[in-house]
Amino acid sequence: MADPANDRSEREEGGEDDETPPASDGNPSPSANSFTLSNAQTRAREAAQDLLEHQFEGMIKAESNDEGWRTVVEVVERNAVPDTQDIIGRYEITLDGTGDVTGYELLERYRRGDMKEEL
Repeated sequence: MADPANDRSEREEGGEDDETPPASDGNPSPSANSFTLSNAQTRAREAAQDLLEHQFEGMIKAESNDEGWRTVVEVVERNAVPDTQDIIGRYEITLDGTGDVTGYELLERYRRGDMKEEL
């Protein structure tokens, strides 16, 4: 037979009272919808692979602005032997506040072995 005192203590320790109620309009809070740096990095990587059709090499820069995000990525445009002769393309990819790509532009190309000053 169930002990009513035991049932009450279980409800008090971890029951329904501990849950945070949803927003009054049923929508998540604005902070849950914000497009974060991590989201921007992931989306820029996907966009680089989809739009540029080259092997993604790395993210150089990501910064937010009034319109969304500005990212700079590098892709391998041509593999070579030795790999210090690979041709690397550096592209700016812009995203709006929801992560949609609003544009991209080739900033420069260089050989992997060349010394590059970071942006």
